[in-house]
Amino acid sequence: MKRPVWAVVPAKSLGAGKSRLRPVLGDEDRAGLARRLVDHVLDVLGACPIDGVLVATDGDDVASLAAGHGAFVLRDRGEGSLADVVDGALVEVTARGAAAALVLMADLPLIEPADVAAVLAALEHHDVALVRDKLGRHTNALALAPPTAIKTCFGREESFAAHCAAARAAGLGVAVVDCERIAFDVDVPADHQKLTVQRREAET
Repeated sequence: MKRPVWAVVPAKSLGAGKSRLRPVLGDEDRAGLARRLVDHVLDVLGACPIDGVLVATDGDDVASLAAGHGAFVLRDRGEGSLADVVDGALVEVTARGAAAALVLMADLPLIEPADVAAVLAALEHHDVALVRDKLGRHTNALALAPPTAIKTCFGREESFAAHCAAARAAGLGVAVVDCERIAFDVDVPADHQKLTVQRREAET
């Protein structure tokens, strides 16, 4: 019998996100980019055979966007760390019946349903599966069975290493999944420039 799997997507209010892109994008453009990124991640999850999606956010704009995708919303009051927000969301999906969960960052413009499937496939034989970011420091995807198997380390400068260490300290089996599409996120101007170039090339 297939175990219930939920996805968790933490996302700041669209106007508050992507602050490190201020040197190249004005407020309206940053909000528009943030919307497109969240929209894409939710579109991808909507095409995956999972049991539910929970978006944890402090913004009415993201909550409305999530509802439009049929996702559930957990309102974040803006208190505590990103790890606190994610941990609270993982407790919530457990209460909703999830036996496993996949945490995805909301700024992954290249992610595809096959990438989600690859991470969840790794979780079939491990307790924890994760994908590092392009620099190898942060965690862009984290799958857990059960969802509260460990306290997460999101928001730390070296969250990838911290997640691996926490899982191993708990005696859990860990799978590291290498996925360039999940690894690519949009944090700084160079990322935005690379994404712009890739999209232009795809259109020609």
